[in-house]
Amino acid sequence: MYRVACPACGAEVRFHATSSVLAVCSYCRSTLLRDADSVRDLGKMAELLDDYSPLQIASCGIWHGRQFTVVGRIQLQYDSGSWNEWHILFDDGESGWLADAVGQYVLTQSQGRYQNPPRFTDLRAGKTWPYNKRDYTFCDIREARCVAGEGELPFAVGPGYDIKVADARSGGSFLTLDYSEDVPQVYLGEAVTLKQLNMQRLRDERMIQTATGKLKGSVQQLECPSCGAGLDYRAGTATHLNCPSCGSEVDIQGERATVLGQHQALQTLGQRFTLANGSEAKIDGKTWTIIGLLGWVVTKDRSSSWNEYLLYEPLLGFRWLTETSDGWYLGTLMDVWVDQVTADYAIWGKKSFEPRYPIYDGEIACAAGAFPWRARVGERVSISEFASADGKTLLASEESKLELTWSSSSRISNADIARWFGNEAPLEPAFSGSPAKRLETQQRIATGASVLLWCINLPPLINSDSSAVFIILFMATCILWAPLNNR
Repeated sequence: MYRVACPACGAEVRFHATSSVLAVCSYCRSTLLRDADSVRDLGKMAELLDDYSPLQIASCGIWHGRQFTVVGRIQLQYDSGSWNEWHILFDDGESGWLADAVGQYVLTQSQGRYQNPPRFTDLRAGKTWPYNKRDYTFCDIREARCVAGEGELPFAVGPGYDIKVADARSGGSFLTLDYSEDVPQVYLGEAVTLKQLNMQRLRDERMIQTATGKLKGSVQQLECPSCGAGLDYRAGTATHLNCPSCGSEVDIQGERATVLGQHQALQTLGQRFTLANGSEAKIDGKTWTIIGLLGWVVTKDRSSSWNEYLLYEPLLGFRWLTETSDGWYLGTLMDVWVDQVTADYAIWGKKSFEPRYPIYDGEIACAAGAFPWRARVGERVSISEFASADGKTLLASEESKLELTWSSSSRISNADIARWFGNEAPLEPAFSGSPAKRLETQQRIATGASVLLWCINLPPLINSDSSAVFIILFMATCILWAPLNNR
């Protein structure tokens, strides 16, 4: 360990790792660059954003039998949210990174530079890339900026430091290509949980409240910068709010709330939600709160729609409750992805899943409440759904140009939904048309009507010497199928 007095305030600053070249003084926030046996003051590091992460400097854990300690971090921000990268030091002297984003964690270590990587501008979500005899699928491609940091870091960084990164997954394995330097770096690891890492010295609720001035999960309120309506949100759960009164997208990550965009107000859209923001559900002894509402439509058939409710529980994080005409489904994002997927099947955990519908495009029609990322009205994704043989488990992927996610969900009965939310009568879903289901039904109706039309008119068609009957039948069939062909 290397100790030095901060040139700005005189406090002791420690470099635990020989590979660390930069440290932030915990007293005055001066950024110190290590150069041989001296340090140089690069100026003040920006204050950290209000953060409700349980991790902190000195938190420790075990990964594959190797003990490690958190020695530093950087906060990174992009156009839809922010996340932490915690610098960790193993007892054997090696270092790594523990990424912390929306309650999901990934631990990786550098594999060195990669000489022939794909060009960053050529990457898109869903594209595969081979590494170490394994195919990885890109899931997140983004440009971000460092906004703050603390502790010690293995490279010089400060506010305004820009990065370009591409994340990829293969089952539970995780790979990152970091394009911040001329030759990209490869980082390899896996998705983890704090419980799996047996993390110790975490911040508790009292420590988080002392640092932020707010109890994590407590109800907070601010005025919409656009219309002045009161916006409720849970502390530590949101970086963006969507105002139901005026439709504004509001960024609350900085010192002041900022309007990012404006859309039609929720009340004027006619989108029906069975459950309200702020409703609480008792699930397996835990109290979950609805903090955000998303109304979706199938892009080519805007009469087919479904709702998603973002549920939050302080210790367990986030879940999605989906409402369709087929029923209710409770789901979560998958840390371990499918092992194999084609148009005809998906393999996950040695189980086979069959396609539920043809691939379709979905679009966010309305949003209200709080989200840990930016929920953009009008954003479109390509959706694939797969169902288990018994129909009780669903897998779904949502893919855009820069992001791909997989989620798993289980079917929930109307009676269970009512019991969770304290209703005496079962809660029926609000919709008469679900994604892709409506199109499938209309195709069956058109097929049946066409067969019936030709069967009824078969005798005159056979007995007629004129082609007029055939032309009329052909035109009638085209009219039946025209609405579907325009989708």
